[in-house]
Amino acid sequence: MRDAVTALTRHVGGVPSEVQRALIHRAAVLALRLALMDAKTADGIMPERDTREYLAWNNSYVRTLRQLGLKGAAQRGPDLASYLASKTAASQPSAGA
Repeated sequence: MRDAVTALTRHVGGVPSEVQRALIHRAAVLALRLALMDAKTADGIMPERDTREYLAWNNSYVRTLRQLGLKGAAQRGPDLASYLASKTAASQPSAGA
């Protein structure tokens, strides 16, 4: 469950809002339930009641992930000072010229 929380926290940019934190926790619980059912039914045979529960949990999990966003947090580029420093360095003539 911790791995799911860590991965989803990274997915939203590392510092989730309160709403995102609640969604991440819910998604982690659902993922755990699904994993337990996967292990329980390793032979591929699942009673009808378990199948309905599994499908309901899976649908809830997918909707929760969708609320967190499919793309995740945007990758950050360099800050303004670093960007300007790199542009200044690139425009300086080299010492060997």
